Amino acid sequence: MARPPETRPPMDRRAFTALGACAIAAGRRSGGAVWAGSPAVAFTRYRRVLLTTPEGQPLRAGRLDLEEEYLFFYPFAGTPCVLLDLGRPLTATEVPVRGGAGYAWGGGVGPSRSVVAFTAVCPHEWSHPEPAFSAIGYHRGGQPAAVTGGRSRLIVCCAHGSAFDPTAGGRVEQGPAEVPLAAVVLSWDPGQDRFFAHGLLGRDSFERFFSVFKGKSRAVVDDETPVMRLRDYSATVARC
Repeated sequence: MARPPETRPPMDRRAFTALGACAIAAGRRSGGAVWAGSPAVAFTRYRRVLLTTPEGQPLRAGRLDLEEEYLFFYPFAGTPCVLLDLGRPLTATEVPVRGGAGYAWGGGVGPSRSVVAFTAVCPHEWSHPEPAFSAIGYHRGGQPAAVTGGRSRLIVCCAHGSAFDPTAGGRVEQGPAEVPLAAVVLSWDPGQDRFFAHGLLGRDSFERFFSVFKGKSRAVVDDETPVMRLRDYSATVARC
């Protein structure tokens, strides 16, 4: 049976200090969900989950290829996320939200602070990777997206042309999406070179997602989740 999200997951000292400072400071104040300006935008703490290779070994920073799009499932077995190593330090920034208060994103993690993750469910009409086809993907440098006027280094949903900036907390760069991609809050344990997911920062739209895709599993991911290349999961990844 799926367990509900935990408000206080176990966390070792080094992993704790690697979390985004703004989210943790707010978490201490509230003791659970962190509201950043309005109830529609929040840090929601889920189970602490280890990111692994498909073979079940801890995912090491050195195994990530720069600008390669990786896929894992979190916080539910039916909700895909994208992981990227963008190759340069990404600092904390404010993420704007149309029609409401923005929120603070803690930046990248890992030895170069270059690793980030976001839900791979487009907040416009819930397009997401499936085994046969993924409408959403990352256009790396030198891989311009026509729908964005030739810009690259964006997460683009080819279903309707929404684009998001992974270097700026999933900020909306182009509609019709009106809210950012929810960011997965990651930490990196430098002593053992391990990555953990702790929760989501941004608008939680899972209830709407599951109401549309009723066959998706709502089981809470427990303990660990494998990370694979998106192209190894989806037979075709759209480029637009």
